[in-house]
Amino acid sequence: MRRSRRTDDVRAIARRISKSLASVGEDFLSLGAALQSRMTGRQTSGARARSVRRRARRALTPADRARLRLQGEYLGLVRHLSLRDRNKVKTLRSKKGYPPAIKMARRLVKPRG
Repeated sequence: MRRSRRTDDVRAIARRISKSLASVGEDFLSLGAALQSRMTGRQTSGARARSVRRRARRALTPADRARLRLQGEYLGLVRHLSLRDRNKVKTLRSKKGYPPAIKMARRLVKPRG
């Protein structure tokens, strides 16, 4: 008795899906093993980790803080723009800096309401 071509196609597709799912399952098992070994590795080296002193984070200068504030304001405005407007603002920022780019982004952001 002869099977239809459609049945053969369905079986081939089902076989491919089954192989893919098996592969994903193996990947999850590998990930679990890697995470487990990493966690146990951290626990066993706890005494060594405690003896190593971490370097203190460098204090931010007022100039750094101001620069980061400007950057954050820029990013907060740009994320609400369309791709076309975002590219305009990015181009302006690269040429003239953050303040003009922020000013343009404020104009381009559509008010909510």
